[in-house]
Amino acid sequence: MLVPFSNYPVNAAFERMMAEERVARAAQPQASLMARILNALLGRRDTAYA
Repeated sequence: MLVPFSNYPVNAAFERMMAEERVARAAQPQASLMARILNALLGRRDTAYA
């Protein structure tokens, strides 16, 4: 019998890691779309926005 992919320990660890990353990203302040576009055009790296 085949086991669903989601039961594999590697996939469970990956899902846990992705959930932690989503939580970390949600906690960071987000730049406006215009600021992100300007940063991309000017070659700047993402910085923390207050």
